[in-house]
Amino acid sequence: MKYILILVFALALGNLMQAQENGNLSMEQLPDASLFEAHYHIEDNDTLPYRLYRSQKADTMTEALPLVIFLHGAGERGNDNCMQLKHCIKYFLDDSVTSRYPFLLMVPQCPNEKRWVNTDWSLPEHTMDSVPTAELLGVMTVLDSLVGVGVVDSTQVYICGISMGGFGTWDALQRWPEKFAAAIAICGGGDPAYAEAMKDVPVYIFHGLLDEVVMPLRSIQMYNALKEVGSKEAILVTYPDLGHLCWDEAFSTPGLFEWLFGKKR
Repeated sequence: MKYILILVFALALGNLMQAQENGNLSMEQLPDASLFEAHYHIEDNDTLPYRLYRSQKADTMTEALPLVIFLHGAGERGNDNCMQLKHCIKYFLDDSVTSRYPFLLMVPQCPNEKRWVNTDWSLPEHTMDSVPTAELLGVMTVLDSLVGVGVVDSTQVYICGISMGGFGTWDALQRWPEKFAAAIAICGGGDPAYAEAMKDVPVYIFHGLLDEVVMPLRSIQMYNALKEVGSKEAILVTYPDLGHLCWDEAFSTPGLFEWLFGKKR
């Protein structure tokens, strides 16, 4: 009976996270999907839809470009290869960003009922699994292929994520820190035991202190763990009056994109 209750609670929490994110979606418009190339990564029985956007500044460039990977939250899962554009992507499309910085933006879509990281979002901590999820591994396979064909500059790869994607961001940093020049992790959580491995990756961390879906402690403990091992480029921003849906405030941070694109591995 105990395990049934735990399972029910976990499912309810997942539904709550998705409902909160979808509630915020209803007030927004999806970006124009025609601005993005539609792609699918297929491996065995796993299909990962993803979109690629090329910034205005990159239009005339032929050399390898910086790449931003954006991992969405629970509410945008599916296979339509469109819903993952809903949150935060508009900030990358803003003229002040796309006309100033040459970059590619990759936005993968996690399938329904799957997660970037297999963990209970309500927990105060979790231990990283020995292997990544097929979905996160698919993202990394696409990244490696883009680098391999010379489209992406391997020294300027950035990863960002919100909510479920915040967990994915931390998991990617823990497993493959050598691949990333910087990261933005919003209302997520990771395994502090891997702080040493990723201490040299600049990370901008955001969390609303009123978050009832993912404990603010999750971001605070990751920041503290990084500082304890000597990280000089971890930044933590908390919002006393905001809850889980704090990502618009985070992406409106003055100088955030200048900070991101200014990093190089």
